[in-house]
Parts: sequence; structure tokens; C-alpha cells
Amino acid sequence: LVANLIEKAGATRMITLDLHAPQIQGFFDIPIDHLNAVRLLSNYFSSHHIDEDLVVVSPDHGGVTRARKMADRLKAPIAIFDKP
Repeated sequence: LVANLIEKAGATRMITLDLHAPQIQGFFDIPIDHLNAVRLLSNYFSSHHIDEDLVVVSPDHGGVTRARKMADRLKAPIAIFDKP
């Protein structure tokens, strides 16, 4: 439904960031450019020397893999929230 609304609104191309499932791209009939936030953000933090007292936090268990990749790239510790 959302894909149809975006296309009906006139979008001819879409940029996404960290889709929860790659299959989501299949709902669109327009080209999708999927960006990886881990690479973009870790490069930004590193190039701006934002690395002092840095901790990468995952908001839930579903985000742990992504947060761990970010923490590894930044050589930072990781914290994980455990939602009930």
C-alpha cells in the first residue's frame, strides 16, 4: 500500500536506508537505491574524529547485528536495550 502511494504521488526513483528486509524493494515498480547507514555513519564519525567516549546502542535485539557492525568499525563498545 505504501509503495503504491509513493508511486502514485509521482516518485520515479526511491532511496532507502537500512530496510528491515530486502524483500521490501520488491513492492516497488520504480528503481530503488538502498543505502547502508553503518558505512555512511561510521565514515562520518571517523572523518570528523567523533570517537571519544563513544558507545553504540542497539534499541532492541533486532538491531544488534547492525549495531555490532557499527561498533566494530568504530572500535567502540556496544550496549543493547532489552525491551519487555
